[in-house]
Amino acid sequence: MIYVTLGTMFLDFPRLIGKMDTIAAETAEVIIVQLGLSKTIPRHCEYFDFKSHEEVLAIQSEARVIVGHAGIGVTLDALRARRPFIIVPRLKRYQEHMNDHQREIAKAVQRRGWGRMILDIAELQEACANPPRVPASYEPAREPLLAAVRRMVDRVAQEKAR
Repeated sequence: MIYVTLGTMFLDFPRLIGKMDTIAAETAEVIIVQLGLSKTIPRHCEYFDFKSHEEVLAIQSEARVIVGHAGIGVTLDALRARRPFIIVPRLKRYQEHMNDHQREIAKAVQRRGWGRMILDIAELQEACANPPRVPASYEPAREPLLAAVRRMVDRVAQEKAR
């Protein structure tokens, strides 16, 4: 089973939903999508808007692969669940987010070996078929992670102020 999470962003994410729906139509593997507030509805995937965190963790623990937007929460959950993680950042150019901060988070995840970043949606099917390895070990590093996120947010804010 592949679990896909889009988070709570109010903007739609048809690029990811559409590709996962195509993958679901071509495979017998169950794909479950957490849509959040997205307007695009898949035809070949199971889906829901929101569930409790406990219910989501239970789904993640059963997943062969977790595909998610570049949110900190889903990243930490995927690492704790010890599941292969494919990260598809929401991008401003597709009106999926207000800026490209998720690209920076996705780069950091990939650089640390915690998952694989997908920018070209055409690469997603191959990534799902051959997911990245789960890190040999992961220990939450709350303070360094928070510091990195703060630096990134400060940088985005400075760029916006220009």
